[in-house]
Amino acid sequence: MPTRTLKDFLRLDWTTMPNLPWFILLFLCSHLPMLFLGFGLDPDAWRIANTAFDLRHHLVYHASRFPGYPVPEFLNALIIDFGYHATNSLTMLLSLLSALAFGRILREADNAEKGLLVLTYAFMPLVWINSTNTMDYMWSLSFIILTWLFITKERYVVAGLLLAMAAGSRAASAAFVIPFLYLIHSRGSARGPIARFVLTFLATSVFIYIPLLVTYGLSFIHRYPSHTGILQIGYQALKYCGLPSLILLAIILLAVVRNLNKVGAALDKVGIFSLLSITIVLVTFFLAPYQIEYLVPLVPFGLLLAQRLGRRFLFIILCCALMLHSFVNIGSIEYTDVGRVAIRALDAGAVIKNFAARRKQMAYARRLAKVELPKNSVAIVGTWLPIVAHLDERVSSSAKAKQMFDSNLPRADLWNFADTIHYRYLIDHDELRQLQQNGRLIFYIEGIRGFTRDIYGYDINEYGAILLDI
Repeated sequence: MPTRTLKDFLRLDWTTMPNLPWFILLFLCSHLPMLFLGFGLDPDAWRIANTAFDLRHHLVYHASRFPGYPVPEFLNALIIDFGYHATNSLTMLLSLLSALAFGRILREADNAEKGLLVLTYAFMPLVWINSTNTMDYMWSLSFIILTWLFITKERYVVAGLLLAMAAGSRAASAAFVIPFLYLIHSRGSARGPIARFVLTFLATSVFIYIPLLVTYGLSFIHRYPSHTGILQIGYQALKYCGLPSLILLAIILLAVVRNLNKVGAALDKVGIFSLLSITIVLVTFFLAPYQIEYLVPLVPFGLLLAQRLGRRFLFIILCCALMLHSFVNIGSIEYTDVGRVAIRALDAGAVIKNFAARRKQMAYARRLAKVELPKNSVAIVGTWLPIVAHLDERVSSSAKAKQMFDSNLPRADLWNFADTIHYRYLIDHDELRQLQQNGRLIFYIEGIRGFTRDIYGYDINEYGAILLDI
């Protein structure tokens, strides 16, 4: 009887009655507490909010960062006046839609573990955390999964529109046209459906990126140099997946390598499509390996491939370990504030830690936004600049009205015009000396001293800069 009950649970269809409302209720209740903690830990989430603010209030478009993320930027502009509660909620609703779309795809494929797969997708830390902020990762993945669903329904024009929306959320998603072309071809479709899909995708993508072309010309096609090493990537993987999950993944991969002759037989059309999708994500990631969140689109395809290539009991344990890591971190390895490595057998899970970190970020940000500086001074705030821009009503890039700034322009900055206080991201040595010669006091916040040393190679403390103790 217990075996039968477990089998029934694994096969639960969360997309139909009576399970659908329970899944939606569980998803919403588990995500709601995260929606009220700012736009997100990543300063880029605040940049998206600032772009949306200037679109809404000034009809001025500046990309939150290159190569541009016009879909979340423009759509968030419609609701930005309702605050981060609204923009985070929009991401959450898109993520919920993607989970249900993933469930519908698995249902039509009669997947034996569709219930477990949907739960793992929705509640593993990498997806859960990024479903509650104003970043673009889950926007892109949601449109990719919806593209997949509409291809299975042979709605190729709609699928092309949705893939263009994914590319307009994150440009790297355009590469998914390759596995989707395979999927269409594998379904026996003729040239007509492929042509409709590709032409719709290309035309819509060009239309979506017109604001970037008009504003910046071709200079928006930009790639930033990467400073992320293998150890940093491994540390981030450990942070979001947990040690048990990584060990289980290694066991599954080792078994696959030892039985390569059986892999071909195990891979059906969906398996090959998943493998192609994973390859696309990994290639684009290693071309620009900035942070582990770039691997978010890998999640549904990675789960499907692990299910096909791994032993059933190992796969079930893997899914449970991924979800458990949201709450409990087994074998935690972390860098402390003083640069040491702390190892703990048990620690708070990734979602719980993210919640605590976002509360801490908001408390610090509010103190920073209220700090009183002497007139004619300069404050170096680094990655907190877009946060200060949004929270401090005294700060603006325009003397006429509250306006954010184009963070892609050299030496982009903000001012408190009433007190002539200048807010900067970073300042190089020559400009610092020039400002001091002009009688300006230089202040900086925690973390800026090391950041300046890494980027510009000098110690701002040695030049009389003052730490803001807030």
